[in-house]
Amino acid sequence: MSKKVLYFVSSEDSTGIDLAIEHGDDDDVTILLLQNAVYFANKTNKAILNALDKKKTVVACKPDVDIRGLNDLISDKINLVTMEDVVDLIFTNDTIINM
Repeated sequence: MSKKVLYFVSSEDSTGIDLAIEHGDDDDVTILLLQNAVYFANKTNKAILNALDKKKTVVACKPDVDIRGLNDLISDKINLVTMEDVVDLIFTNDTIINM
């Protein structure tokens, strides 16, 4: 049975990304990068590229990207989301894992 899983990743520790990658193809997995974890969203980050290759959805919190001045460094494969979008993600997923 497929389930929707949301990973909140808020620090510069890639453990949450690694765990999200381990989910099978049956699960619809989204990795939400918040706070300092938005640094993972750069175009050359191997963990994020691996997650994208494994068909995981990766999004980054736009206000956190903006405040850190990372807009030009973010991969175009990563959607930037507002805080309202974050709330929507919380309510549309079956499971939330906070890392």
